[in-house]
Amino acid sequence: MTFDPIAERTEYTRELTKLKLWYVWWLGRNEDVDFDAAMQSHVGIARMTSFWGDAANKSLADPEGWQRVADELRAVFAKHAGESSADEIETEGLDLLWPYMASGVQKYVNHMQQWLKNAVGCFRYEFAPYYADKESGDHLTLHVSNAYQPDSPFEHVPEMVESLKEILKRSREERPDVDRAQCGSWLNSFPPFAGLFPPSWVEDARPGQPGGHAGWWGQFMNRRGGFHFGNARRLRKTGQFPFRHLLSRCRTADLQDHLDHLDP
Repeated sequence: MTFDPIAERTEYTRELTKLKLWYVWWLGRNEDVDFDAAMQSHVGIARMTSFWGDAANKSLADPEGWQRVADELRAVFAKHAGESSADEIETEGLDLLWPYMASGVQKYVNHMQQWLKNAVGCFRYEFAPYYADKESGDHLTLHVSNAYQPDSPFEHVPEMVESLKEILKRSREERPDVDRAQCGSWLNSFPPFAGLFPPSWVEDARPGQPGGHAGWWGQFMNRRGGFHFGNARRLRKTGQFPFRHLLSRCRTADLQDHLDHLDP
């Protein structure tokens, strides 16, 4: 099968938008979360639009433009408030939002190509305080993306192990004072990923707060970068994410020892 990153990203963006609209509807019906709270704290749809601007932005580049569209979307929800499914909300909501999303597909593909050029395999790293305590000392902070599309990265576990070893080596050279590693992601609930780390990675993890970022929603991307329909069906059936977003950390020495004895 031909691998087309643009087609995969287009599928992912459209289907994820519909899933997020469904989740806003589900939260309102089942958890008494109102539209504004769901949009701001649970789904992050604004991040997927041109109103956000560059992918690295921390906030809206055009808040007035987004507010106008959000008000129209709120009206769509109100129009179908009494219905027993979110089908019409998903259809009309995507029609409303897509003109502000389509241009982001190519930008995202370009962004990820550049991201991977500066990565060590599937990983990039920085030094930042512990996610659960911003007053703590710096941690070796891992960020993850699939460097092996259209393969699954878990078809390349030996390479992932070597990438982590290289990052630990660089960390010792760049910041010998940093003695803990961390990552905040749904992947920490996914056994093939968690198995790259010592048991404390999961045993001592803290649950992440609800959010609209990839730490939660990345589990709906398949190995090709398209949409993971299976995981989406599980969310739609139960209202629960298949994999929890966890804030995991461990001592870098423990990670090194674990990797040295791992047999991938």
